[in-house]
Amino acid sequence: MPELKCGDALEEIATMPVTLPGCRKFLFSSCEAGGSYEIFTFVPDADPPTSGFPVIYVLDANAEFATVAETVRRVSLRPRATGIGPSVVVGIGYPQTSDYNMDRRNFDFTRSPASDAALSDRGPEDCGGQAAYIRFLGSELQPHIVRHLPVDQQRQTLLGHSLGGYFVLDLLVQHPGMFAGYIAFSPSVWWNRLELSRSLARLPARPLRPIRAYVTVGRWEEELAPWQAREDFSEEYFRLRAARRMIGNTREISAEIAAAFGDRASVKFEIGETDDHATVLTSRLCDALRFIMG
Repeated sequence: MPELKCGDALEEIATMPVTLPGCRKFLFSSCEAGGSYEIFTFVPDADPPTSGFPVIYVLDANAEFATVAETVRRVSLRPRATGIGPSVVVGIGYPQTSDYNMDRRNFDFTRSPASDAALSDRGPEDCGGQAAYIRFLGSELQPHIVRHLPVDQQRQTLLGHSLGGYFVLDLLVQHPGMFAGYIAFSPSVWWNRLELSRSLARLPARPLRPIRAYVTVGRWEEELAPWQAREDFSEEYFRLRAARRMIGNTREISAEIAAAFGDRASVKFEIGETDDHATVLTSRLCDALRFIMG
């Protein structure tokens, strides 16, 4: 790099990438799901415990990995003060995507179309890939991470937001032993509330290792926040908000999960009093990590 004089600016600076410390990414071709995923990793700059670091798997990684990884990196520098220790973060995203890949996430995160067609613009052909995606997570990605990174297999957490949060809860009620921790931010329970309840009724009777679940939703997800102007939103927007019952559905399904698991699980439901759907992850993330780490 050439030496700069006071007041100079290097024109090439616009092409210099910004990187996060300790972060890498690679492509992973899944036999189970039949497609490729972009996998992001963050590994703490510290000696791992004998059993390995806890590991947090983050869905929709193109949009959310950087937020989670940098938060974990920053707050775990002083674990005695923050209550959050060093952890590996693994993000699951999609190639050639810089934000949410709406088509692939809708397919990967769902068993079927939304229970009420009026609540979603996705048809049957756009949904239903969840079983293959779960097999990809459990039989391909998790073993790969265990082989290549210093992680504790007994302290694996899955984190998702919105439809990703719905997937977290849907996986929890179907395969509760797959992760030790579950974090659902503003889960789209409306997608198929009845399906979640039916799965809870079929929970295995055998004892499970203790699990922890943190579920949260924003205070302003069923009504406009004080900083939002009504004229900025359509009547259809208000109709969907009322039908999806983000707060009511999330509170109720959290209570159902707690009742179904009993003393086999610690379930915490919180409302982000200053949050809407878009802010709840960034606002409640530290509380979620602190709870999951116990």
